[in-house]
Amino acid sequence: MSDQETAPRDEPSPDLAASPEARRHTEPLDVHLILRRDTGDGPEVLLSRRAGAIYAAGLWHLPSGHLDGPHEDVVAALVREALEETGVVIDPADVRAAVTVHHRSPAGLSRTGFFCEVRRWKGDPRIAEPDVCDALDWVRPDALPAGMVAYCRAGLDAYAAGARLAVHFQLPGDAIAYAPGADRLRIVPDVDGPAAGGRPSAPGFGAIHGDREVVERGRRAPARLRAEHTVRPGPRADAGATPFPRAFGCAGGPASLRTPRPEESAAGERPGGRAWLPPEEYAETVLKATAFACVYFTDEDDRPLQLRSVYSPTHPWQLVGGTTDPGERPWETAVRECREETGLTPAGPPRLLATVYGLPGAEWPYSTVGLVFDGGRLTMEQLRGIALDPDEHDEARVLPLREWEALMPPRDFARLSAVARARRTGVAAYFDTWDWGDD
Repeated sequence: MSDQETAPRDEPSPDLAASPEARRHTEPLDVHLILRRDTGDGPEVLLSRRAGAIYAAGLWHLPSGHLDGPHEDVVAALVREALEETGVVIDPADVRAAVTVHHRSPAGLSRTGFFCEVRRWKGDPRIAEPDVCDALDWVRPDALPAGMVAYCRAGLDAYAAGARLAVHFQLPGDAIAYAPGADRLRIVPDVDGPAAGGRPSAPGFGAIHGDREVVERGRRAPARLRAEHTVRPGPRADAGATPFPRAFGCAGGPASLRTPRPEESAAGERPGGRAWLPPEEYAETVLKATAFACVYFTDEDDRPLQLRSVYSPTHPWQLVGGTTDPGERPWETAVRECREETGLTPAGPPRLLATVYGLPGAEWPYSTVGLVFDGGRLTMEQLRGIALDPDEHDEARVLPLREWEALMPPRDFARLSAVARARRTGVAAYFDTWDWGDD
């Protein structure tokens, strides 16, 4: 088994008289098996519960272990540990690299762990080492048990986020068991991924790498723009300004865009010709939208938490969240709204569950784009500590998902169901039927 096989020892003092090579830092290497199966309710991974006179007894962990020596590579070690601990036989060709975690324990000892995914094997998992393991269980990555080794939990969270490399340096005094308030996981961004702190999703868990998609506006006419004139967006009059397409996040040079201009054409060109349109003028022709961000919380039994609004009789029950303020990013909105509405602060880094799009209507004159983030599971103590803003909400309630249906408009319940399914399956939802028309 991994880092937890023996009680931590004090690090030996370096021999200052030794050569630089002898004083070089060394640390153990270990392997962690993510044995994964896919079910109708989503993916599941195998956990083992440590037992006996060993480190972290009673806590859940992945099947894992150290490399035996320089003769053994990480794949061979994983195959060997899987057989020794669970009895399953793995073909080395079926081992897939998932994430590497650089870990430091509360005692100050560091190590590097290689977490590898395996989806094909022979045999049924069983307790093959009863002296050090007393239970095996299949669990969903989004419903991990409370009593887990923090190091292992960090590796699985990084894996679910699609990370390649993560750092998990615990502090003196931290518990060996995972504690949400002392989550030391730090994801190192990929070379082609989002900025530091972001959590791209693993392909196997189905979320979307929107940040990698290059959107080339202007390659075709926007659907809502219908006009007779083709107009070319032009640079600002002031010299040295950022070219219009790049300023708006577009690739390449200027391209033809249709605008709802009347009979006249810019720069004196005849109808049907091309003309330059200043960015401010072109911006007036495109779709307007407002953004919002929400946090999806449940209790420890996965029952959704919602707040009852005092100002919206048509949408009485709502997720924690609100509209994005100027200059705010969506996750910042989610954190601020959560604090203002409940007194809670969601733990980061952000994990996206759903994107919600709504067309304008009688209730709201603009389209809306919303992001729903996973706030995790709240303990009974946390639920009791919720402090509502009486100007916005008068009740916080948790109910089984099905019981919410009778209390909400159909589209509100459909949105809540989509978010709950995204949490359960690990597949990010795209919900584009939440429009601002009449129910």
